[in-house]
Amino acid sequence: MNAEYVNPFIQGSQRVLEMLCGERPEIGKVSLKKPPYPPQQVAIAVSITGEVQGTVVYTMELATGLFIVSKMMGGMEVAALDELSQSALSEMANMTSGNVATAFSEKGILTDITPPTFMGDSYPNLQGNVVCIPLTLSGGHTIGIDVCVQ
Repeated sequence: MNAEYVNPFIQGSQRVLEMLCGERPEIGKVSLKKPPYPPQQVAIAVSITGEVQGTVVYTMELATGLFIVSKMMGGMEVAALDELSQSALSEMANMTSGNVATAFSEKGILTDITPPTFMGDSYPNLQGNVVCIPLTLSGGHTIGIDVCVQ
C-alpha cells in the first residue's frame, strides 16, 4: 500500500483525537495485519469511495472506548457502551474519516466516505493488505486504525 494513502489516516486521526481528547496520541509501529484478524471489543468501519477505495476500521478495547467517550463528554465518567457512547465513537470515526477525505482532496485525490457502522466486537471481511496504525493515548489506551485501501 502506498504511503501516500496511509499518511492522511495518521494525520487525520491524530488531529481528531487531539481535539476530542485534549491530547496528541503517540504513533506506534505501523505494520501489516493478516487474517484471521484478532477480535476487539469495539470496531467501527467506514468505507472509502472514489479514486481511493476500501475500508478503514477503528478498533479498541472497551476501556479505551469508554475513556474516549468520557473525554468527549467533558470528563463525565462513562461506565457502559450504551447507544449514546456508540454514537459518540461512531462520530469520532466519522470525523477522522472526513479529515482523511479532506487530506486526499488537498492532494487532488477525490474520495468520499460512508456513514460509520458500529460493529461491536465483529470485524468486517476485508480484501487486500491491511495496514494497522496503532495510536496510544494516556493510560495506555490504544486505538487501532486498520486501513485497507487501493
